[in-house]
Amino acid sequence: MKVRLLAIATLCLLISLAQAAEKKEEGRYGATPLKGDYYVYGGTLGEMTPPTQKDWKISFMFTGQLAKDLFNQIGPDVKKEAACSSAADYRERRRGDLGCIYTKEDGYSCTFGLNVISGKGTYGSIC
Repeated sequence: MKVRLLAIATLCLLISLAQAAEKKEEGRYGATPLKGDYYVYGGTLGEMTPPTQKDWKISFMFTGQLAKDLFNQIGPDVKKEAACSSAADYRERRRGDLGCIYTKEDGYSCTFGLNVISGKGTYGSIC
């Protein structure tokens, strides 16, 4: 009898753990977490010198559903001659300092930058 109760308790625990693992992770106040990366630099994107107290910038890159949604909202595609790549499956869209690309291999990604000293937006990538 004790073995049966122990088996049932263990099964209930495993089911609870499995359900907890399936729950979608929520950010603060129900926000959706971002997938991507960032880097901090000084100078220009091409130079990427270490930041200083007078020259501090951040470039953000994110992927996933948010990148896809933004890509679809900021269209149309830039002209092929103005795009960063001439690959057949490459699509690029820009609006202000926000740039988004799509390739079949990598999916959607978007970049933007922030000048921390001035608080103004800037480009987040270079071709």
